[in-house]
Amino acid sequence: MTNETETAEPTQAGKHRTPSYRRKRKIYAGIAVAVMIIYSLLTLIPFYVLGVRSTVPTKESTTLHLWIPEADEVNLDAQVGNLAVFYDLDLADFKEAIGIPPTVFLSARTSLRDISEEYDIPEAEIRSFFSGFYTYNGWRTILGDEQFYGALGRTLLITVVSLVGLTILSVFTGYGLAGLRRRDQRIVYSTYLLQMVIPAMLILLPQFLVIQWITNLIPGFSDPGMTRVVTQLASIVAINVKGTAFSVLIFTAFINGIPRELEESAMIDGASRMQYVWRILMPLIKAPIVALVVVQLPLIYNQFLEPFVYLDPRNSTLLPYIQSTVGVYSTNFQVIYAAILASIIPLMIVYTVFRKMFVKGALAGAVKG
Repeated sequence: MTNETETAEPTQAGKHRTPSYRRKRKIYAGIAVAVMIIYSLLTLIPFYVLGVRSTVPTKESTTLHLWIPEADEVNLDAQVGNLAVFYDLDLADFKEAIGIPPTVFLSARTSLRDISEEYDIPEAEIRSFFSGFYTYNGWRTILGDEQFYGALGRTLLITVVSLVGLTILSVFTGYGLAGLRRRDQRIVYSTYLLQMVIPAMLILLPQFLVIQWITNLIPGFSDPGMTRVVTQLASIVAINVKGTAFSVLIFTAFINGIPRELEESAMIDGASRMQYVWRILMPLIKAPIVALVVVQLPLIYNQFLEPFVYLDPRNSTLLPYIQSTVGVYSTNFQVIYAAILASIIPLMIVYTVFRKMFVKGALAGAVKG
């Protein structure tokens, strides 16, 4: 009898504790959800503010707007010279849209009202052309600029080729240094790690001189043309694919953890070293490959110094292109913010589309069985 009573008491106590436990669990879950929502909002706020800033006229650039401001109608007393300088007005498109012959010269001090009166153009037609001009001026400028699309294409090309080349070379470097059994392997490994303490600016000039000496050996490099364009882009790729301390470190450590018996059994079965690397080693190193891509993708995509130094302005990438929109005496901040947001969109698309692959690669080998 006593045993039954003792057995029943914990059961009843457990039943009494169950509602309290469930309430606490719901409270903790609610707090976790609230924290995740707040963190997500804080993460998205900079992108939202950047999107709003891309629609704020330059004259209001010092004012913080949390929503797209309502822009005023264009002032007909505004001079076409000021509109061209401060708002990147394309006078050729303007003349074509309102019916002015392209051979007509418009003085910088000519106002929109003067144009309306001299060429008998209704003011409503001119206002219609400038509808949304102040709000979407930045987007109109970059989306109508062929240099933007060229810079975007070159940026994507350099990023893809650099990541592929860097990954392949890092895999073979890690495979060659795995184990660090010989003295020469340790020396090479230490040399790679030495890059962690050498600032990039310190080697900028020697690196530039070496690159220039090599590129000048290529026939036709000094003349404008495809040879110069390809050579300059190849020099940026060569700088990006050189071994880094991070890539060598993670691949050497990861490959070192793979049992040597696996390679030996593959050799016994008749596989060559190249077959072992491509067919056996590559599927096993998804985690370091994804880690390398996740870290290096934004760094290569957002490069500024190397493209600014080695590429011609007409052969530039996104960040130097954005920097070129800054004027000496005036700056259209709408163009800058719109270009920055437009340059971020491809990265957001890549991470959104391939997020599952990134997660699977990062978790590969994390759970046994």
